Amino acid sequence: MSRLIILSNRVSLPQSQKCVAGGLAVAMQDALSQVGGVWVGWNGEQVKQEADQHFDILYKSKITYMTCSLTEKQYQDYYCGFANNTLWPAMHDRVDLVEYDADEYTTYQQVNRLFAQKICEFAQPDDLIWVQDYHFLSVARYCREMGMQNKIGFFLHIPFASLELWQKMPSGKSLIHDLCQYDLLGLQTTQDQKTCLQVCSKLLKAQKIQRDLLSLNQKVVAIRHYPIGIDVTGIQQSLADLNHQDVSPDVGAQARMKTIIGVDRIDYSKGLFERFNALADFLEKNPEVHEQVQHVQIASPSRLDVATYQRLFERFKFKMDLINHEFQRNEWSPIVCNYDSKPHLELMKFYRQADICWISSLKDGMNLVAKEYVAAQDAENPGVLILSKFAGAAEQLTDALVVDPTDRIAMIKALKQALNMPLAERKYRYQQMMKQLQAYDINDWRDHFLTDLACTQYVHRFECENTKSAVSFYPSHAFQHIHMQLENRL
Repeated sequence: MSRLIILSNRVSLPQSQKCVAGGLAVAMQDALSQVGGVWVGWNGEQVKQEADQHFDILYKSKITYMTCSLTEKQYQDYYCGFANNTLWPAMHDRVDLVEYDADEYTTYQQVNRLFAQKICEFAQPDDLIWVQDYHFLSVARYCREMGMQNKIGFFLHIPFASLELWQKMPSGKSLIHDLCQYDLLGLQTTQDQKTCLQVCSKLLKAQKIQRDLLSLNQKVVAIRHYPIGIDVTGIQQSLADLNHQDVSPDVGAQARMKTIIGVDRIDYSKGLFERFNALADFLEKNPEVHEQVQHVQIASPSRLDVATYQRLFERFKFKMDLINHEFQRNEWSPIVCNYDSKPHLELMKFYRQADICWISSLKDGMNLVAKEYVAAQDAENPGVLILSKFAGAAEQLTDALVVDPTDRIAMIKALKQALNMPLAERKYRYQQMMKQLQAYDINDWRDHFLTDLACTQYVHRFECENTKSAVSFYPSHAFQHIHMQLENRL
């Protein structure tokens, strides 16, 4: 019987605090809990040398968790180095922060090969393999070199870098070639899909045989966008018995105040300083709202082993203290910050209680906070979502207050509008956004991607005989047939 095998850098182990579950981990947990399978990844631990590495196996319900430690060198070079000092800033258009080191790239490849080899050891021929995110761009290449013929898909949870950045990166062309060893590449947005198609076509001179199919060395790779969804029903059910009058005491917000919530890792892509500067200007120009509004920021420090993030964390604390020092009065401070990682349900309660959610990303893959905030609202008294136009969620949630975070005047205007929005308008915007979330949730995202991945065998089979047959056969006959097969197999 075939299985779904997922590989991601972070694994959210049940009843474990080893790995902090971010948006990707929560999405994977939701997906695997429905269909079952194997989840492979790093366990969050470091060991001295490769001889000390081993994979631990945990069986829980439908999911088998298979995790491995990294050596100290792998952690520094693969994770802190190439993944987060090279790929992450490149994918977020921060060319000024991109650092490239050939040794770090070599270690990145070694870690990709390590996980590819483990998957090859236990994967059955008909298992579907789904690789997640920028940590594993090259896994499919190693799987192919080891003789695997399985269908292997890849999903990028962050934006896709521009052609210019891939051209400048010394290993850029090699990484794009490795990406094309997957059968299906999934991106968050239509713009990322277009960029990926352009990069693969230009760098590798791949032939476009359909708007989302490329042919390279007699191999076809499909490149499509799949906007990741959330478990809307699960969130609403978990909040069904919530007392709406409760206010969590640890954030310091008082019931008489209007509360703005921000939930972000402390990362330069999140536009935190743009948001804080807009808030400070707003408070300076509107003294009548002092003690009437408070920004509750849940900010998880991350990657503090990376110097860039250490400096960013210090700047963040300094900026917040500066604003609070300027405007605080009596027992009120305009910004209250909590650095602790919150369990998912607790975050949903924060969302439910907040009048406004403010997302100011400068570049973002999707931003599931935006979707979860909407799903957590009280339909009879919903809050307002201020959403950066640079977040992937803005393609779907067009009834949010969509704003350019680099335009401070527009940010202040959006904040005023959110604070004063009538109930009827809040309900209308909420209802429209909920329609979008319910129309394409986490299950639709998973099923759409996996059905397309299973269908790639038909694309390959018919493309060898007749390209036009492959293109016409794929969307009509194959899709429904393989979807039924997939449900029976998984």
